[in-house]
Amino acid sequence: MRMFPIFLLFVSGLVCCQTVFGNYHDTVAQRYELPVINKKYVHLPVKAGAHKTWVTVQADGVTVQEIEIELAAAEPDYYTTLDVTKWKGQKLILTAEKVLTSSRWKTLVKTANVMADEDKVYKEKYRPQFHFSPRRGWANDPNGLVYYKGTYHLFFQHVPWGTYFSNTTMSWGHAVSKDLIHWEELPTAISPDKHGVAFSGSAVVDWKNTSGLQPHPVTDKQGRLKNPPLVALYTSVAGRRWANYAQSIYYSADGGTNWQAYKNNPVMPYQATGGGDRDPKVFWYDNKDGTGQWIMPLYIKDESFSLFTSPNLLDWKKLCDIDHAGCTECPNMFELPVDGNKANTRWVFWGGSGCYLIGTFDGKSFTKEGGPYTATYEGADYAAQVFSDIPEEDGRCIQMAWLRGGYPGMPFTQAITLPRVLTLNNTPEGIRLFITPAEEVKQLRQSSPARIKGSLTGASIIIQQVKDELLDLEITLQIRQDQVSTDSTNSIHLTVGRQQINYDPVKQQLAVAHLTAPLAPVNGKIQLRILLDRTSLEVFANNGIAALTHSFVPADHPPAAMTITGKKELADFDITAYRLKSIWRKYINNRE
Repeated sequence: MRMFPIFLLFVSGLVCCQTVFGNYHDTVAQRYELPVINKKYVHLPVKAGAHKTWVTVQADGVTVQEIEIELAAAEPDYYTTLDVTKWKGQKLILTAEKVLTSSRWKTLVKTANVMADEDKVYKEKYRPQFHFSPRRGWANDPNGLVYYKGTYHLFFQHVPWGTYFSNTTMSWGHAVSKDLIHWEELPTAISPDKHGVAFSGSAVVDWKNTSGLQPHPVTDKQGRLKNPPLVALYTSVAGRRWANYAQSIYYSADGGTNWQAYKNNPVMPYQATGGGDRDPKVFWYDNKDGTGQWIMPLYIKDESFSLFTSPNLLDWKKLCDIDHAGCTECPNMFELPVDGNKANTRWVFWGGSGCYLIGTFDGKSFTKEGGPYTATYEGADYAAQVFSDIPEEDGRCIQMAWLRGGYPGMPFTQAITLPRVLTLNNTPEGIRLFITPAEEVKQLRQSSPARIKGSLTGASIIIQQVKDELLDLEITLQIRQDQVSTDSTNSIHLTVGRQQINYDPVKQQLAVAHLTAPLAPVNGKIQLRILLDRTSLEVFANNGIAALTHSFVPADHPPAAMTITGKKELADFDITAYRLKSIWRKYINNRE
């Protein structure tokens, strides 16, 4: 969970109140009553920049939810959706804490059996076309990435009621996919409750029901559990204001459809470290004696983390500390073979900003062998998490991250990166982590790729065959080392989607917009995989030794042709370019 400074949140709130509203004293509390709930959803009107107010939701007189929302007093910019199916047949009362006496918000509330704005969603001007983004509201860290019986579950930090970051209404959004590419958003999985808002965390399949959270276990003829519970561990922060952090559980006994709070939350109290204990990333570890244990890496403070152990996901004790990790927040810990050799493995300890340590783990302590190293260069890319419970026959370590970026005037903001595969490989500098796009991304490619070969001429080469807003590019630059010099014309410049990508063969440095990464040629070659979406670039260099992600707001112009520029005879280039399809095929026409 990425923390935003309290001071900045406070100042931004003051500025918003003063610039948008001026005097806001003429306010009252107002109630809206639905006598009997007979629809699936209540749609609430939102006006971006309006005064934030708290709306209390009561079902048959019991408070079931509190929502902070920019409630529209007149014509709304868009609607956001409250799922009320669990209270069907009950009387629903919405009470707005402070609204203008002239507000018409009650006349704007709608009920329906379909989600809000179905005729508009996924068709918006700045909607990413092959990256997941929420239907409405704010998203940040991916949470609870887990695979179960043919379905990938993506949970994510979510503010359903507005496009602003909020530590007072943070929830877990939920989406599912059969192929890691096309996502269907489901109702909110974890909402704020009496233990507080839901910060980041992880999810696992409890195959042995160690937690006992599957009350009706069913086994097959071999005695294996057919219906294990799915368990999400997350950081709960009590109250509307930040307080001590604790780790809590929600779980599903029906395969991930419905989620409920564990009755004895929290399962791990605040560790009294002076930091903000958060972001548990739990995994199962098989001991050498045939037993096993759950392991929880947890962020503590500064660049310090701790490991905890549990036999059942409910009772935890500390194992060890991991200090000077070179990064903060959102820990991941996983074992990978080196060069694909399962007899030679290392453990990777990963932090939120894209750096990692390499070492060994014996079930009691992590021993560092190298690092911190940098894998993803913190720009738009943050808080990556790997999927748990990927089947052994697949065997991949699959990761997704928060793709940071704002989309002005849109009813949603932020996105999630494409799925990536992590591997460990030997390099001249030692063992390093490599990151490449998952093979599933290729299914978005349209037929008949463009293939362009040539040499730099000193002038800007315009490649008209590569002109689209959704592209998958494979580029090889064969550097002619005898032409490399230290003058100012030395760099190779590419523009893709009007965005700059530069390579300096003297500094051996790759730059994507303001991001830079060291990148030495391999056998005289620089290889780039570039994925251009409407509002982002994901660039993977030399088979993934470096990954750079850049977010931008596109210009109000038609797509521009790709260009490549560099000193005459400095390099040869080989470009294969694919146009890509949108993943929102249910909502908009395919681009084929």
